[in-house]
Amino acid sequence: MSAVIENNGSVNLSQHLPTCEKIKMFKGKSIKQKILYWKAVSRQRKQLAKLDDHLLADIGLSREQVEIEIAKPFWK
Repeated sequence: MSAVIENNGSVNLSQHLPTCEKIKMFKGKSIKQKILYWKAVSRQRKQLAKLDDHLLADIGLSREQVEIEIAKPFWK
């Protein structure tokens, strides 16, 4: 299970969507919209990487889960 933290502290559940659902999200979207989404994912993963173990425990994530999430390329 993976999650990404938004600026307001909420969990971005779009990371839990199956790949086919992510493809549907991009259908009909402009290149600009895709780039903005990818930038947001990249920013969220950087923020997630900065959280200490205590904060990760508060949101129900382990350090191992975070390492898996931040190792993903920006388009996944």
